[in-house]
Amino acid sequence: MSKRLRKGELEATRQTVKFFETLLRASADGIVITDSTHTIIVVNETFCSFFGRQWRDVVETSMFIWLEQLNANALNRWSELEKKVRLEGFCRNVEFEMTTKNKVSHFSVNASLLERVADEEPGVVISIWRDVTEREQVEKALRKKTNDLGKRVKELNFLYGIANLVEQRDVALEEILQGIVDLIPPSWQYPEITCARVIIQGREWRTKNFRETIWKQVGDIKVHGEPSGILEVYYLEERPEIDEGPFLREERNLINAITGLTGRIVERKQGEEALRASEEKHRTLLEITSEGCWLINSELKTIEVNAALSKMLGYSQDEMIGKTPFDFVDDENRKIFIEQTSKISVTAHRSYEITLKKKNGENLPAYFNATTIRGKSGEVLGAFAFITDITEKKRAEEALRKSEEKYRNIFKNIQDVYYEVTLDGIILEASPSIEDVSFYKREEIIGKSLSDIYVDPKNRDELVKELLKKGKVTDYEALMIDKEGSQTYCSITAKLVRDRHGNPVKIVGSLRNINERKRAEEQIHALTRELMKSQENERQRISRDLHDNVAQELSAVKIGFETLFDHQPAIPPEIRRRVSEMSRTLQESIKAVRDVSYDLRPPALDEMGLVQTIFQYCHDFSEDNGINVDFHSAGMKNLKLDFDTEINLYRLIQESLTNIKKHAGADHVTIRLVAAFPNIILRIEDNGKGFDVQKRLSTLSEEKRMGIRSMEQRAKLLQGKMEIQSKPMQGTKISITLPYKDNKSGS
Repeated sequence: MSKRLRKGELEATRQTVKFFETLLRASADGIVITDSTHTIIVVNETFCSFFGRQWRDVVETSMFIWLEQLNANALNRWSELEKKVRLEGFCRNVEFEMTTKNKVSHFSVNASLLERVADEEPGVVISIWRDVTEREQVEKALRKKTNDLGKRVKELNFLYGIANLVEQRDVALEEILQGIVDLIPPSWQYPEITCARVIIQGREWRTKNFRETIWKQVGDIKVHGEPSGILEVYYLEERPEIDEGPFLREERNLINAITGLTGRIVERKQGEEALRASEEKHRTLLEITSEGCWLINSELKTIEVNAALSKMLGYSQDEMIGKTPFDFVDDENRKIFIEQTSKISVTAHRSYEITLKKKNGENLPAYFNATTIRGKSGEVLGAFAFITDITEKKRAEEALRKSEEKYRNIFKNIQDVYYEVTLDGIILEASPSIEDVSFYKREEIIGKSLSDIYVDPKNRDELVKELLKKGKVTDYEALMIDKEGSQTYCSITAKLVRDRHGNPVKIVGSLRNINERKRAEEQIHALTRELMKSQENERQRISRDLHDNVAQELSAVKIGFETLFDHQPAIPPEIRRRVSEMSRTLQESIKAVRDVSYDLRPPALDEMGLVQTIFQYCHDFSEDNGINVDFHSAGMKNLKLDFDTEINLYRLIQESLTNIKKHAGADHVTIRLVAAFPNIILRIEDNGKGFDVQKRLSTLSEEKRMGIRSMEQRAKLLQGKMEIQSKPMQGTKISITLPYKDNKSGS
């Protein structure tokens, strides 16, 4: 029906149109119904075939435009026809000449007014078009077949009756079969003596007057290609023989048509029953699932949808029943549905994405997971689909696309080098910034081995070993060689990537050129070394000055006090006592000056050597502070160390003991000094209160205390490294490793 019909027209013509719709398919004439705007609202396939067009190209088009395309004169004829219909209510045998299928055809048109809208408008008009190009031959044939036409009318009445039964929803198969049996007698040439019976799968349906006689016709009923029953038609009385006994050849054709139609009806109804049974079985699942569920029959019409799907699309469930999937998509997505529904009979499962159209016009991105439903004999009964709303997925994909684009730009423009390598060092990926570091283009370096760019491949072995142990390494320094053979210091941050089973599969990380940083560190290192050397020189100068001048002068004053009253017996005892006290004070001052001088520059280093000097210092520290210091050395006696190494080793022990005294609250310290080529190892351990290493290191820059920082600087000055292990209430362990050259004295 045309969407342009006014509401009143729709109500007035509904029953009439319903009646004609059944006849349209069987009619050999073209039938057209137009509304008051001359729009074709109903047309049958016969009319379309006259002009070589498809039904969808004709319906809802203007009759004026349609006729003008075929023949300009036909438009005038149609206008005259409408006038006559408006005045008289009908007209007959209006001749039209048309060009159809590349030939001139003639049509006789009868038209009638179905409903009048206004005096000046034609209203709703039905017109019947008959091809009369070969009128004489047709009229002659019609005269000969007048009797046949009556039989055809009976046949059409029969088919129309069956169509009415089948089109009614909720009509059981039993009712349809009984209706078929009851419609047979009026369709035969002797209805008053005709009876019939249908037998299917052991059950039978018969007319009230049924009785078996010797005058009968039988037809086989097949369901899904297999014999399933029979149709029997009997005459209760004898009649003259014609084609098949007393039966006409046309009646045999009709029996064949009825048995074929009955078989198809049984197939359809059994299929629908199977679908309903399946529907009942899974109804609970359909209603509780959050996914949409869509059930269609073999004609692609919707049989059932769940509440979730109707909510997705904004339709009620009743609004969707009877519609096809094509009613819920635009033209572009219709192509997807056409492609997928065409596969129902040849594939068991189909999965695809499509955009549905909601009732409010909005798009709904959806994922279909469809399954073909088949009967016991393998025939297609329909299809069932789960529908997932993938709106959020699409948004996530779009966000991911933007994110990938964003990070792609970062990847292309990042100054540090991003890289991915296999565990055995083959480069899988590198950002374009690799060219700034190595002079290799990205395309050149992918596939190369890291062994080709490490100055010392052992560095990479150490890095991988650390990665396998910790999973991540930060600021690992290594010396690389670029494409031109130059060496570059790089800082490497790397992470081990594992598969879902926990097995390492590759390494990802970043690499930064730190040549400038290394130069700055070397400058700082050199300045620090010079500063500490100057500090030691100044300490030595002050120590010598205190020892050679201040201490000597104080000793001279002390001697002067002690000999001041020699040969003077008359000096009062009180004065002698006061001078003696001052002499003792001078002695203490002399000792203090010598202790300061010793701390500033222990002379024993030159006199007794490093090991003995440290031993003496530890002994004196224990005596002065009540802390037991256990010092031992190994492998140090035959070493010939330079002054910088000796004084810094001494200072490291001195600063450690000072820190323990001030902060640790320990009563026992163990010190081990061991030479094991190519390193000197110094370990200092106390049983004090300990501390949180990470927290302490992170706050060093905010504290005024210089103990740990000073020790780290001294270790670095000697090209060594220092490690600290400590936990609250578990003491502290300091390990310092310093390299040295194998330069033994030979003694």
